[in-house]
Amino acid sequence: MVKVRFAPSPTGYLHVGNTRTALANYLFARKEGGVFVLRVEDTDVERSEAAYEAALLEDLRWLGIAWDEGPYRQSDRTDIYRAHIETLLEKGLAYKCFCSKERLEEMRKQAQDKGEPPKYDGTCRDLDPDAVRDLEKAGAPYVVRFRAFKKVIRVRDLIHGEIQFPADHVDDFILLKQELTPSYNFAVTVDDMLMGITHVIRGADHISNTPKQIMLFQAFGQEPPRYAHHSLLTGHDQKPLSKRHGATHVREFRDMGILRQALTNYVGILGRNVPREIMDEEELIETFSLSSLSPSDSLFDLEKLVWFNKEYIRKLPTDSILLEMGLPAAYRDKIALLQENARTLGEIRQFLDIFEGTGIEEEGSAYLSEAKNLSAVVASLDDALKDGVMSFDEILKKLEGTGLKKREFFMTLRVVCTGRKNGPPLKDVFPLIGRDMITRRVSWVKTRFSLP
Repeated sequence: MVKVRFAPSPTGYLHVGNTRTALANYLFARKEGGVFVLRVEDTDVERSEAAYEAALLEDLRWLGIAWDEGPYRQSDRTDIYRAHIETLLEKGLAYKCFCSKERLEEMRKQAQDKGEPPKYDGTCRDLDPDAVRDLEKAGAPYVVRFRAFKKVIRVRDLIHGEIQFPADHVDDFILLKQELTPSYNFAVTVDDMLMGITHVIRGADHISNTPKQIMLFQAFGQEPPRYAHHSLLTGHDQKPLSKRHGATHVREFRDMGILRQALTNYVGILGRNVPREIMDEEELIETFSLSSLSPSDSLFDLEKLVWFNKEYIRKLPTDSILLEMGLPAAYRDKIALLQENARTLGEIRQFLDIFEGTGIEEEGSAYLSEAKNLSAVVASLDDALKDGVMSFDEILKKLEGTGLKKREFFMTLRVVCTGRKNGPPLKDVFPLIGRDMITRRVSWVKTRFSLP
């Protein structure tokens, strides 16, 4: 049976790149009738926070990404890792390294000066057992290193195809840190092995970790899982997606008013060969395959996401929009009108000012300050309101009686009545604003621009 895992670190909020990894694992598990495991990799004690873990779980639930097992926490599995360390030490496949941090830092700087990747030189690899015991008795700090195999490692990646790592690619990497916490690669391998993970689907930035993990599987006499490294997300500058490109975290999109259906749909088709763009969860599952994922980096286009969101807002039942926004049924007619053109729930909330505000937004006010027909439009609208006229067509007839052309007064009328330059068609929104609200806006305009 297929068994996959999503293993985030609780060191920050859920990034859209990690969301893509979570979604790929979820869709693959559902497509194959397998198991989706959630594992929290919180061994980075200094940076991991319980608040971030809670936020990760909340964001996954909001996205509709449900896990079958977990969440497991690496911090609860320390004894398991240490027992496996002892196994490797007993087999002679690992050793204790007493090199100081200062010496290691000097080695790193020397490698950098030569333009080479930093590697451990194996100083403690063949320490005499008596010397090891003496150092331990003296309380010398140490780490445990893996005795790396000096052989070529080959892996058939399910997205990238055949990948080969040369015999000297991996040095004697750390398994257990001085704080007696496991390293990332060691904890990941032990967890994947004990949890029976069959497929590891993750970002291409983890390709370099793969030979280390395969070596550890071999050291324990176990068959490694199948690996599939999906492409990374970039901005329009083709650089890795980061905060300089704007919103990148799930909760930022939520705050913008992006619907979960739109976000999962867009992220679920990024870098994939798909038959169509708009797909619900069932269609995303049905069409998903690892072979549909491109190995090339994928552009994350915020405007494209907003387009997806607009499509979903327009098609969703109005009652669903009310529920998303936490609004009572009394808003149904207004929301039904606004959702036709709104790009985000945030825009809908802003547009509600049309029915609830009394002033004019800054952009609208700037327009009115330049409008040559302002006085005539306001005077005619004021007279119509005093006469009890509230039909939009009748208002237009009165304004046409001023001798102004439609194109000359229509935008001015929109701003005065709605408080905004843009929004739903004025004819549709006008009946829902209410006489009192328009009267107040007319009064605001007269005061602001010193009109009679």
